[in-house]
Amino acid sequence: MCLEHAREFFWSFTTILFHLYDQEVVQEDAILRWDDEKKDADESDKTFVKQAEKFIQWLREAPEEDDDEDKERKRLVAASAFDVRSQL
Repeated sequence: MCLEHAREFFWSFTTILFHLYDQEVVQEDAILRWDDEKKDADESDKTFVKQAEKFIQWLREAPEEDDDEDKERKRLVAASAFDVRSQL
């Protein structure tokens, strides 16, 4: 994707990534591996990683959930932190 066109998605990328994570389409490990793979990449390749930086940091720091109640609590905290509550 051309960087100029990628800018059109800046506003929504973290929301999309959150929903993919929340609906278990994309696993936490995959997101964290993607972030790790982009650490030494060119700046243009880090465009979306930078956009999702706070979400990725939250994934790294969030405690593991043990049951459905913990999972729901984690989901609501993330939704609140990334301002996607209205879209849940």
